[in-house]
Amino acid sequence: MSAFFFMQYTIIKRKEHLYYAAYLGVLAVYYLLALPQLFFPAGSLSGAQSELLEMFKRPVQFFSSVFYTLFVMHYLGLRQKSKKLFRLYKTILWIYVGLSVTCLLCNIFHVEYNSSYFLIGVLLFPLQLYMLIALFKGEILYSRFIIWGSIILLSGALAALLLSLYMMKHTGAGNVQTMNPFIPVHISILLDLFLFTMALQRKIADNEKSLINAAYTRQQAVLIERERIIADLHDDVGGGLSTIRMMSDLMADHQNHPEARANIGSYAQKISLTAKDIAQRMHTIIWSLNEENDTLQNFSEYLRQYGINFFEDTPISFNSSMSCDVPGPVQLSGVQRKNLFLIIKEAFHNMLKHSGGNQAEATISLLEGRLTIVIKDNGSGIDNHNQFGNGLKNMKKRMDEIGGTLGFRSDGGTVITLALPLGT
Repeated sequence: MSAFFFMQYTIIKRKEHLYYAAYLGVLAVYYLLALPQLFFPAGSLSGAQSELLEMFKRPVQFFSSVFYTLFVMHYLGLRQKSKKLFRLYKTILWIYVGLSVTCLLCNIFHVEYNSSYFLIGVLLFPLQLYMLIALFKGEILYSRFIIWGSIILLSGALAALLLSLYMMKHTGAGNVQTMNPFIPVHISILLDLFLFTMALQRKIADNEKSLINAAYTRQQAVLIERERIIADLHDDVGGGLSTIRMMSDLMADHQNHPEARANIGSYAQKISLTAKDIAQRMHTIIWSLNEENDTLQNFSEYLRQYGINFFEDTPISFNSSMSCDVPGPVQLSGVQRKNLFLIIKEAFHNMLKHSGGNQAEATISLLEGRLTIVIKDNGSGIDNHNQFGNGLKNMKKRMDEIGGTLGFRSDGGTVITLALPLGT
């Protein structure tokens, strides 16, 4: 089984499989040291060989607990899911390392420590019980396998400890080294192996299912994005190209249409403006698709540059600013960026056309995960001019699409407020 889990580690590169393979390997070595009669013919081992096996038996026993603890820490992902439990398991890990080294040194220098060994077993029991309770309260995914496995092992260890103490008291210390008092431990270890083999396979199956679901979700997202791009091209580019074609046809056929001949200059100007608008729309679509632009900082800079270019050579001066209480980049999706930009673009057009003011300002702020964009001018205000018309419905529709809200008011000019909750 150790080789099986090691092969799984080489395939899927998950450390819990490596540590479980190591645990099973060290456990096999422990059985070889503790029960040599199961592996060697009776009387085939010399006294020196038996002494050598005895020297490493208890150190290897504690060392197997080191790998078991490492397995639990990685299987449950305690470093990411519970810092408190991670520190607790890390502490018990070093305790097992210290006990393993101490037992080895005592055996090398022939220090008698049987009484201390059993006392340590008694002291470890409440600590392991506390770890079990803490794990139960943590409610971490897959922890039920660890809890039941720990209950099985603790029950077997407690039964073996009580049986060993009984035999030491009534039959002498020498008989404690026989197989009989450790039968409960062996049974509990076998049950534990079966349980955690199932647990590891369950986690592999859940991971595979999660990968399949993630792949399906990505595929659906790609399909939705493709449909959005098609709709954007149809709405933003198709109408403009139809206008250019119609104006071009009228200009090409001006000899047969005297009324068109007088409007050639107007047609040419309209074609130029339409082509410029299409180019801007195409640039916006490409910008919204580029994942490198998925930050609030990038959006703010794009908006500032667009506002400066838009109001250039107009009576209106433009200014923008941004304040953010979150360190580091704040993510925006392509859909959010595109809809916010088109709303702001519509607002700029109406300011230029209807406000009668000479100043425009865009302020972006992020406070407690809520993005707020305020666009205002110093014109006549929205009460005096129905300047947005059907554009207002489109602006609200775009904000609804991304889960935000849109507000208008007059305060020394028109003030438009966009609010959008972000998962920062």
